Amino acid sequence: MQHPSTCSCSRRSFLKGCGVTLTGFGIASLFPTPFLQHALAATTATGDKRLLFIFLRGGNDGLNAVIPHGDSDYSAANRPTLYVPYSAQYDLNGFASLHPSLANLLEPFQAGNMAIVHRVGYANNSQSHFDGQRIWENGDPTQTQLFEGWLYRYVHDSALSAGVSLPVLSVQATPPLLLRGNERFVNVANPDGFSYGVAEPKRTKFKTRWGGVFANLQGLEAYRPVLSQTGVKLVDTLDEYASWDQANWNPLDPNTGWSLFPVSTATNQAGFSASSYDFFRSVKVCALSLLESTGSSLNGTRVAGTQLSGWDTHSGQGKLTGAQPDLLSWLSYAMRSLRIVLSGAATDPRAYPSIWNNTLVVTLSEFGRTSLENGSGGTDHAAASCLFVQGGSVHGGVYNCDASTWPHGIMFGASGRYLLERTDYRSIFWEILRDHMGANPALVDTVFPGYTAGGLGSQELNLV
Repeated sequence: MQHPSTCSCSRRSFLKGCGVTLTGFGIASLFPTPFLQHALAATTATGDKRLLFIFLRGGNDGLNAVIPHGDSDYSAANRPTLYVPYSAQYDLNGFASLHPSLANLLEPFQAGNMAIVHRVGYANNSQSHFDGQRIWENGDPTQTQLFEGWLYRYVHDSALSAGVSLPVLSVQATPPLLLRGNERFVNVANPDGFSYGVAEPKRTKFKTRWGGVFANLQGLEAYRPVLSQTGVKLVDTLDEYASWDQANWNPLDPNTGWSLFPVSTATNQAGFSASSYDFFRSVKVCALSLLESTGSSLNGTRVAGTQLSGWDTHSGQGKLTGAQPDLLSWLSYAMRSLRIVLSGAATDPRAYPSIWNNTLVVTLSEFGRTSLENGSGGTDHAAASCLFVQGGSVHGGVYNCDASTWPHGIMFGASGRYLLERTDYRSIFWEILRDHMGANPALVDTVFPGYTAGGLGSQELNLV
């Protein structure tokens, strides 16, 4: 690397090529490791596909979310206080039904834009939150202590962040393991407070003087992975985020006039509890980050995600009201809102163009819940659960929950207590990365170690 005084590029053009971290690193982090040397040789990714994930932390009870009414084992005898009676209003395919709190998913489902996938998991689930979440995020069930995300490996090995201002964004209290690796990406812990931590006049001095240190640095992509770890893109990142003005963005449902993202009393026409506001604010920022992408120049966010916690319903889970139904209603409203706003159908003075055909929204959760209700009106840790995939290119429908894929007894098919998985989660997410995001098929065993040897390709469902 040449001395900064020999530099020939502008600060902004240089910093646009950098990743970002908002924390400091030791001096050893500045030297090119084999990982960084690999990154230096990466080529810029092409395409205009986007991915938004929502992690349902705690283990969602898939049996009371996507209900197998066609299976007699789903009964009041097995779930005395949680059993949800069949209603044709929420029927999906004559076998499976949605929980009434997921009613907002009927619209995208009936439009063919949503895939509802049941019996998703992985073999030999330990029923541990810590192991389960780590495995779903690191992509390798054989390494419960691997703290590197499969989505991070895809982003890195596909050079998805090359030359992009804010390629990856997570909005939650701490960065998700799903996106962790040697190169850091932006995590917004507080959407309303993601700004300079100093007041004027120090703020202006920071903005104007920080970049001058690197103003004459020569080169661009060759140094991006190294400098991303020094935090030199901090100013540009804050400026880019501020330009979105998320606090003053309030897209509305064109039919009801309600705010699509209830983040305050004034925007909560849907009547959710105030405890939902942080979740809706996070989803809103994720959606805005994708809408602010410019497509052809690849100068925008390609991967965004957040989480919704509280699914560990050991007691008082609730049948039609209560802990799980509340969370399902928030998720359902958010998924429908995302479809409206990402398709350009919202009432919105900003008039963002549709990115629906290029965007996929997916949920994930570490495991399901026991098929038998426990003595506290709840359910305990189990194995397989369900997930939702929506987008303009999704092959909509119900997967793994019909008479041909749900034989009687399967609700107790794992250890005599749990719903048995049918589809490994990795086959779903690799299909999404390859067929939607355009991942190189040769990367499969890098992103998901053991994928080929395990024959997981045979479990792919042709979701996109």
